[in-house]
Amino acid sequence: MIYFFSILLIVRLAEFAVRAVRRLRTHEKQTPSRAYCRSMLILILAAAVALNVCGSITAHDVKTTFYKIPKETLGQDEPLRIVLIGDTHIGVNSTPQLYRDMTDRINEQDPDIVVFAGDIVTSSYGAMREPEVYSEILSRIQAKRGKYVVYGNHDVEEPLLGGFTYIGAENALRHPEMEKFIADCGFTLLRDEVIILPEFNGLCIAGRRDESRPGDGVKVRASLAELMSGTEPSEPVLLLQHEPSDLEELDTYGIDLSVSGHTHDGQIFPGNIFSRIRGPQSYGLKKWGAANVIVTSGVGFYGPPIRVATISEIAVIDVE
Repeated sequence: MIYFFSILLIVRLAEFAVRAVRRLRTHEKQTPSRAYCRSMLILILAAAVALNVCGSITAHDVKTTFYKIPKETLGQDEPLRIVLIGDTHIGVNSTPQLYRDMTDRINEQDPDIVVFAGDIVTSSYGAMREPEVYSEILSRIQAKRGKYVVYGNHDVEEPLLGGFTYIGAENALRHPEMEKFIADCGFTLLRDEVIILPEFNGLCIAGRRDESRPGDGVKVRASLAELMSGTEPSEPVLLLQHEPSDLEELDTYGIDLSVSGHTHDGQIFPGNIFSRIRGPQSYGLKKWGAANVIVTSGVGFYGPPIRVATISEIAVIDVE
């Protein structure tokens, strides 16, 4: 509907401009024929349908994006491979095959660590048909040194109206089965806490609650100062948070690499353009001081199961 009416508006504005110019030159009023109008509507409808078909194919075709970070950045002596995923948004529009493909792509990369940047479901655990099917698929993700996840803003139980919630963050609660689902998937859940991996030169993985929906009755998540208070400045730190936020502060607290999702890179054109203009970082790799920040467009979709001018991806981060 959006694409149909947007294209129609653009065509009509162009026609109006052309007719206005011709009228100034010839002083004759021109009215398009019914046959022309009918043909134009059919062409516009065909274009809108084609965009949706191509968008559906793109949304269900999981790509692999590669990034390289110098191993000194994370205090490593040996190469380390991290796979970042996010925004699976399992819900009413989901099909297991998409996540089977995602799992296959991840395992092909033979990662040391897998980090999941949240939005596992879309505002309702109950909207996930046959959760045991999805947990079995995600449990097959292989990582030699662990799989870690944080919650996103949609990993709570909340009513939606037109795709938007109308309850306060302090009322956003988890479904009681969410933790069991995550455990069944084989992921370690981090909620404003830091774990240390001695086998990777003491690499710290710091996992934050979501900023807008911290969940579980928590009104305000821990600040970076509070989260990093137990770490030493010399320790390498990987920050896992759903939304790319507080980017200007990362360097201050010794965070070497921050990985996030949330943005979907706009998901549907021209959303990707607006997202890149509006947000501090909508997609890809960018330096913020000494900190590296990577934002993935995610695997799933929010709302319509299409992607136009964006991709469904896993992000492979080679620390070498």
